[in-house]
Amino acid sequence: MKTIFVLLFSIIFLGSCMDKGKIMVQNKIHNAKLENISFGDRSINYSLLPGEITDDVVIEDYQDKFPKINQLEFYMESNGNKVYLKTKNKYRLDSGDRLVIIISDSTEVINPLLQ
Repeated sequence: MKTIFVLLFSIIFLGSCMDKGKIMVQNKIHNAKLENISFGDRSINYSLLPGEITDDVVIEDYQDKFPKINQLEFYMESNGNKVYLKTKNKYRLDSGDRLVIIISDSTEVINPLLQ
């Protein structure tokens, strides 16, 4: 019985050490689909048509790993052409935050394969 109590307490304690942040991505690019979207090493796994937005994606990590500061990476497909892009700006996700990233026609991006 004592072992079960210690095990349960350990699980609860370790779970409370985890911090969480939420991220959402919206596609406001006209006539283009976004695919294979990722924020750092976290894949968002969505294919977004113009106007669509992802559900909240929970990013979990230990306290000392926040804030997460990353570019958004994705493939953009339009008229049968597909290109790999990263945002020029880096986005900051703090523990407890809900970050909404809007990719629009005016979002500055780079193609890292051409640099």
